[in-house]
Amino acid sequence: MYLKTYPTIDVLSFIVGFDRSRAARWSQVLFPVLEMTLRRKLVLPERKISSVEEFFRRFPEVKEVFGDVSERRIQRPKNQKRQQKTYSGKKKAHTRKNVVLADKDRRILVLTKTTSGRRHDKRLADKEDVFSALPEEVAVYVDTGFQGVQKQHTNTYIPKKRKLKQPLTDDEKEINRIISSFRVVVEHAIGGMKRYQCLQQPYRNRRLKLDDTFALLAAGLWNYHLSFT
Repeated sequence: MYLKTYPTIDVLSFIVGFDRSRAARWSQVLFPVLEMTLRRKLVLPERKISSVEEFFRRFPEVKEVFGDVSERRIQRPKNQKRQQKTYSGKKKAHTRKNVVLADKDRRILVLTKTTSGRRHDKRLADKEDVFSALPEEVAVYVDTGFQGVQKQHTNTYIPKKRKLKQPLTDDEKEINRIISSFRVVVEHAIGGMKRYQCLQQPYRNRRLKLDDTFALLAAGLWNYHLSFT
């Protein structure tokens, strides 16, 4: 309920009938229990794929993956250095982000560790080795924020960007539309994660790495939901 509605601790304590400190304490106690349960159900996404063999072992039936970045707002930090570190020029706000890989059924396969929103999508993917461990037989669909991934994984489909003095031809526009129509499943997967208000509302907790826990649990709950459809 806390992940789904993301109430303040005062509201949570009123709903469950506990005092404020007890409600906060129990929410922290139960997060590891939920994570362990989702892990036993085999619905938690991988945090990193280290090799081609590991990918085949974990996802033997997957032939296509779709990549994008999930970005969520945080409260503006008071520290100036942290303000610069978390400011996202794309969102024009202070954010934290994860790289998401999904399959054609909108299941989240890989969710990288949560990091500051200033880092570029491609740089974040490079740091986490998101695409270098994917088999060449597996087709990858990404947006223009991952320009350059083709050098790491040749079986990659990415829309072509328009140049300043060279507009796209009709054929190139049609190819871009086709790629986008395939890639939309990862947008649906991220939307499934963000059905949980802990990712939709600005992050306001202060506990270290709790935002990463929120992202992991929301992805696991979304995958668990898909197992019933």
